[in-house]
Amino acid sequence: MSKKAMIASVISIVMLFASAQGASAQGASKNQTLDDRFAIRFGLYYPSIDTSVKINDVKFDFEEVLDDNALTGAIQGLWRISDRFRLNFGYWAANRDETASSGQVESIGGITIPAGSTIGATFDTSYANVALGFSFVRSETTEFGVDIGLAMLGLKSELGASIPGLPSVSYTVFDESYPLPTIGLYLTQALSPKWSIFGRIGAMGLELGDEFKGTVVDAIGSVEFRPWKNVGLGLAYMYNSADATIKDAGPTDELDVEWQFNGPLLYLTLGFGNVSGK
Repeated sequence: MSKKAMIASVISIVMLFASAQGASAQGASKNQTLDDRFAIRFGLYYPSIDTSVKINDVKFDFEEVLDDNALTGAIQGLWRISDRFRLNFGYWAANRDETASSGQVESIGGITIPAGSTIGATFDTSYANVALGFSFVRSETTEFGVDIGLAMLGLKSELGASIPGLPSVSYTVFDESYPLPTIGLYLTQALSPKWSIFGRIGAMGLELGDEFKGTVVDAIGSVEFRPWKNVGLGLAYMYNSADATIKDAGPTDELDVEWQFNGPLLYLTLGFGNVSGK
């Protein structure tokens, strides 16, 4: 994550907290968003994508051949175990592929592909996270706390070719999933009985000798309208960046991956139960 992006994220969470404190008096009437025992948010995520992979010191920029935007689904959930403890989870995946006719001789997995063949490339990514949070501040209008958890990043890329008169060939460049511990701060603030804002930023890194090194930064900011007790609508902006260096990854000696996904999320909320029991 660049210094500018990190500074912008920190400033955003600070401003969000400051505005929350100023708005707490106005949001004195209970907003159901802060009282849900369970809540599921699912919707459409449209991220801008920047991915690069270095295999044995040879760098590949996937946006040179793949679209740098993708429309995909995303889901997030919340379980307030008690008044102070909560469990957050989320998942999204983006699969991209592209085919083109080769104008020159290529080599895929040790197989020589003649010019004029159709070559395809895929790059599939997924991100899942779960975290246990504790709210230091908890009222009918404000929830502020810290969470610790685990993020799972999945990466898979394949190259393939269709050669006239011969069977198709394919080659898995890499297919890796790796977990990273995370720690984050979150804030939910009621602006009125029907409007609320939410923000979270988390980050962590992990190093396991010379075999694995990785970092992840995850942030989200959203505004939600709750016209009905159990149903709401929201608009969020999500940011996720990660990098990992893996030794002996599949057919490669060393794999170095960097990615950045950021974009809007339009979602529907379904909430159930009440923490307050009211």
